[in-house]
Amino acid sequence: MVDPNPDWTLEELQQELEALSVSWRELSVTADFGRTTGPFIMRAFDSDSDEDSDEEERKSAPLVEKKSSARPVQNQRDEKGAGSPLLACTEYVEAALIELERERLTRVQEESRKRRLSLDRVLREEIVREAAVLTLVEKDKEAKCELARRSDKQDQRMIAEARDVHLSALQRDHELRSQSEARQIRKEAAEEEARRREIAAREERERQLKARIEADAKKKADAEKAKADAEKVRIDAEARERKAQADTAARAALQRVEAEQKAKQEAQRKASASTGQAKQPVEKTTTTGSRPRVAPTAAKLEEARKQKLQELQEMFKPLQANPANQKELKVYERQVIKHLQQVAATQEQVKKKSMDLLQLLCDPRAPTQFLIVTLGAKLLSQCESQILKLPSFAFALAQVIVNVASQVPYVMDVVLAKLHEVCIFTTPKYYVFSMDQFSSDESYYKALGYREEDGKLESTDDYVARMTAYMTFYGAMTQTDYSGGQNPHGLADGWTWCARLLNHIPSNRSSASALEAFLKMAGFRLYQVYPKPFMKVMQTMVSEFIVNLKSAGDPDSRAVVTRLETYLHHQKYLVEPEGRKMPATDISSSMKA
Repeated sequence: MVDPNPDWTLEELQQELEALSVSWRELSVTADFGRTTGPFIMRAFDSDSDEDSDEEERKSAPLVEKKSSARPVQNQRDEKGAGSPLLACTEYVEAALIELERERLTRVQEESRKRRLSLDRVLREEIVREAAVLTLVEKDKEAKCELARRSDKQDQRMIAEARDVHLSALQRDHELRSQSEARQIRKEAAEEEARRREIAAREERERQLKARIEADAKKKADAEKAKADAEKVRIDAEARERKAQADTAARAALQRVEAEQKAKQEAQRKASASTGQAKQPVEKTTTTGSRPRVAPTAAKLEEARKQKLQELQEMFKPLQANPANQKELKVYERQVIKHLQQVAATQEQVKKKSMDLLQLLCDPRAPTQFLIVTLGAKLLSQCESQILKLPSFAFALAQVIVNVASQVPYVMDVVLAKLHEVCIFTTPKYYVFSMDQFSSDESYYKALGYREEDGKLESTDDYVARMTAYMTFYGAMTQTDYSGGQNPHGLADGWTWCARLLNHIPSNRSSASALEAFLKMAGFRLYQVYPKPFMKVMQTMVSEFIVNLKSAGDPDSRAVVTRLETYLHHQKYLVEPEGRKMPATDISSSMKA
């Protein structure tokens, strides 16, 4: 494209004119611009349109002529070349160039104007298009907002419906739960009522059984009294009869004496020999070994305790016979087991478990006789499982039993009766083997308390360990003090037991192990209460019991002999046994708290 505003110098313009001079003649012939020869004048067009340029040319023509005097250099050039043919050609070239330049400027201006109009039209169309697009965007925005509002309304409606459904379901669930709870309450009330009726019936049966037992006892007493009265009448009659016979015999004897005196007087005269009287020997009787070696008082106490145990078992036997009561009895049995298993070697836990057992045994709805017997039986399991592994646990368990036995009758008698059943050394008693009494060794060992498992008797080591566990608990129980009263089987009974064992029981491994276990638990308290008698008993044990034990020559007894001698030599009865003084609370639980 041609530059609309060229920036030529004079030298450049002259060179261009010289280059075009060759072809100027042809241009002068073919192109007549109708101008007269005149001076060369360079014009510059300032306006954009053709009309403005022509108007400016007309107006500026006289002004250029007037100012020709202000351009000395150009005028001088014109004057110098006025007569030159080159200048004449130059005028034509200049005129043609000027015309071409003007046409070029016109075309450029027209093209610029068209382009500006086209751009204006495109701009207007773009503005219209943008306005249409903005309108569409606004409409789309409004449509989307309307859709969002509709969607929000739909969501709110769905949320409200879901909330209504959920609330309805909750209400139905609440109603169903209320109905279920009401049915459960009615069921529990019915069960409670049935339980009360059952308890009332059981109490009535117990009352009737007790009344029947009392009536039988009264009848038996009346019968015994009547029998005694009849026996007394018979004895009185026999006495009177014997008296009458004695009087008759006395009179007859008097008559005989008088006759004999007379005869004697007659005989004295004839005979001088005197008569002598011979003494009759006294015959002694001995009994065979059909009974165990035991103190008579201890045997009577054992029999009385067994009798009380049997009476309690007879009282709740009707309950066990009824299948309807089996489930309830199982529940009570599990409660007793739970309380015994939760006993711990702390004062707080011992007190808590004692109160729990007392509340259970003193509950008027509970079968007290069954609970007492169950307590005695489950106590033996604790001796075998806990005390056998940890002897110091015997103090905590013994304290719980003493606390309960001091408040509930028959508990101590049942516990001792159960101990007598499994451990003969708690009486104490011992069976001496005799062919007249025992038909085989197995029957003799069973009498001693050996347990039979899978058709075989347990070993002597297991037997001695089990007897030691029972005696450990027995010793701990006798030395236990009860703050709220007196121990039903206290330290005096333990002292009596020790004397009976040394006086009546032979020295062997089993009896020595029982004595050792008892002294480890109760020796400390026995020495505190009976210091001098205790030392005498210990001297007797050294001089007789241990000597007899050594002389038996049993190699299995050497260990227990050594332990007894160590106990006496080191005076361990002066040291409080481990576990007797229990802490107030569990140290680990207090640290956690």
